[in-house]
Amino acid sequence: MKFQFRHRATLAAVAAALMLAPAGAMAADSDAALQRRKQYLETLQKILPHTTSTQLTGRISAFDKDWEDAIKRTGELPPDFDSMPSTPGLPDPLVLHLDSGPVPIKTPEQWRRQRQWIRSRMERWVYGKMPPAPDNLRAVVTGAHQEGTVTVRDVRLEFGPDHRATLRLRLFIPEGKGPFPVFLTNQRAWVYTPIRRGYLTCYYSATDPNYGDQDDSDKFIEVYPEYDFACLARWAWAGMRAVDYLYTLPEVDKRRIGITGHSRNGKQALLAAAFDERIAAVVASSGTTGECLPWRYTTDTFAVGSIEGITSGPHNTHWFAPRLRFFAGREDRLPVDQNMLLAMVAPRALMMYAGYAEHEGNPFGYEQAYRSAQRVFRFLGHEDKLWMHLRPGEHATTAADIENFVNFFDTVFGRKEYPRLETWVNNYTFERWLQASGEKIDPLRYPERKVGDFVPSTAAAWDEARQAIRKNILWALGEEASGLPGQGATRLPDPSPPGDNLLGLLFGRPLKRPGMGAAVLPFGDSLRADLYFPAETDGRPKPGPWPVVVWLHSYSYATGYSRYAAAPFESLTKRGYAVLAFDQLGYGDRVLDARYFCEQYPRWSLMGKMVTDTRAAIDAVSQLDVIDRQRIYIFGNDLGAKVGLIAAALDPRVKALAVVNGFDPLRLDAPEKGTEGLGHYSHLHGLLPRLGFFIGRESRLPFDFDQALASIAPRPVLVVAPALSRYARVEDVRREVEASRAVYRLLGAETALELQTPLDFARLPRQRQEQIFDWLQRLH
Repeated sequence: MKFQFRHRATLAAVAAALMLAPAGAMAADSDAALQRRKQYLETLQKILPHTTSTQLTGRISAFDKDWEDAIKRTGELPPDFDSMPSTPGLPDPLVLHLDSGPVPIKTPEQWRRQRQWIRSRMERWVYGKMPPAPDNLRAVVTGAHQEGTVTVRDVRLEFGPDHRATLRLRLFIPEGKGPFPVFLTNQRAWVYTPIRRGYLTCYYSATDPNYGDQDDSDKFIEVYPEYDFACLARWAWAGMRAVDYLYTLPEVDKRRIGITGHSRNGKQALLAAAFDERIAAVVASSGTTGECLPWRYTTDTFAVGSIEGITSGPHNTHWFAPRLRFFAGREDRLPVDQNMLLAMVAPRALMMYAGYAEHEGNPFGYEQAYRSAQRVFRFLGHEDKLWMHLRPGEHATTAADIENFVNFFDTVFGRKEYPRLETWVNNYTFERWLQASGEKIDPLRYPERKVGDFVPSTAAAWDEARQAIRKNILWALGEEASGLPGQGATRLPDPSPPGDNLLGLLFGRPLKRPGMGAAVLPFGDSLRADLYFPAETDGRPKPGPWPVVVWLHSYSYATGYSRYAAAPFESLTKRGYAVLAFDQLGYGDRVLDARYFCEQYPRWSLMGKMVTDTRAAIDAVSQLDVIDRQRIYIFGNDLGAKVGLIAAALDPRVKALAVVNGFDPLRLDAPEKGTEGLGHYSHLHGLLPRLGFFIGRESRLPFDFDQALASIAPRPVLVVAPALSRYARVEDVRREVEASRAVYRLLGAETALELQTPLDFARLPRQRQEQIFDWLQRLH
């Protein structure tokens, strides 16, 4: 089965509607669109924090100190999102967008047209417009000397109107007869290794001045005032000017110019290579958001740098074009994404390189982008020139990483062959699960269901209905493999010695805050959770018994529960709660453990394992003598909300549940809604693969979250569904919650189910966390 996200509306449909509309209607629609855009800007300014910048970082423009100034000065408005198609998955790089509609790309000529289209949209929405290459570049050699056997040459490039733009280069030319391959970078510390391996190394002065370097590109703002290219685009454009000069040198092998950079410099290196076809290869190293990591997989859901965060500052407000910030929470409306920038490098060579446990990383997003770009490299006959290495460790690189970069350049330049790197962390596909499981499900054998048709007419009939729902939930979770109950402790364990869990050590676990103690709690299948508890100033536990909150994290593949958790854990422990936190399978310190799950347990599901683990964690914590067993609560965000809903539906020990951004109305999540739909569970994250058979037949699903929610009645549940979430339409959430409320009403507990729909995106700011904690405290 092939799964594709579908547009909410096609460009052709929009164009046709405009052509058929009367002139008066078009004018009215235009006025309405203008009002919508103005209103949305006001909403955006209420939701997003005010941006900040510092004098030590680059400028947004010659006039503006922050995003708000830029918007006020230019009068620019967000696009009319209502008229833009929603593309919840990655936009297809092999679909050409014409006035007549989308056309599959079949020829190299069509791909060349597509490259121009991608570039125009990238410049419009992400990076700003770059000037054309200058036709008056001149080079002034300002110095030359020997360092051992290496010739060091300092050069100042002068170009642009009246030659007012300048860019300094430093070349390191190895001894011997050229021409030499080129290692081009704005990372000063990276020049040593490529020189030893026979590369002419060129450093250009266009990077962040915070690290002792100088940014010559900042002055381009005044030299080219008619172009709005943002900081990263200026750095990349500077790298392209370095290539202009390298092309004039007899020492340079023009067919073998490779560029690379790390972090923010990785972002600009990829951009330079995508736009300049003279660059034969690029290593994009740990640039994450705005580099190899697509914007669609950088929301708060993934606990990485989102559009909101990366455009807020204080050190990166100027990196991207101000209009990118309009797409915060509306990433699905971006016409392009970073997978398309990766594809622009084809058929030249590209290595995607990052740490799978980086705090700003998301290995899931990298793998999705890699698969997308791989289709283009394969179409052009050079799949071997696309590499991906998701290494262990955090953000910083080592000398061995630089050696890997040169290995890649050597291989694709035909100098010497090294093994192609293609390392996977998750590597789930629906097709792989089908092959492993042999599952075949005919959705037409299941009856069509309507929202709320599971609600009986009397409370007496509910027990039987609940059992039928439980059966359907277990069907969706799959067939759990037989196992043993975990062995738990009755007394609070001693703190675990540091260093016994390497990834936990990398994540800074246990998290430390004043008045908060921590201990490791074994549970389930040789697993471990961290229990945080109220502590005295000397670290000793305060007297119990404590109510406990089981904290279920979002789709934070790289860091599990750790990132952003210290502050809310401190708040909960100050309120007298214990907090039990652990990483789900495939996340955090278990990020590598789900790679072969569908082969190991072909009839089970990843979500089934997560629910089993959650219940095992409840088993363990409920045995402790310091825990109040009558006050075991679950707090779940995004992924954790879905796991929490099912766990609470199956486990009456959960006395209350708060879920944020995770209530997903499956039967209403049809493709035309512009959301990820059932493919989110079956094709993307591999949570509930059986649901994939029901794509396009959503009404025949045996299971939905409104049934799980109703099964929790009459216990208290708080559902927080942001009104602007792009993952679940708030109208559909409200409809299914109200269906569940009918069961609460039958049981005389209507007020125990609460729905909040704040005007916000799918995120969890601190203020909302505290509001939820207040709700928990009101329960007792």
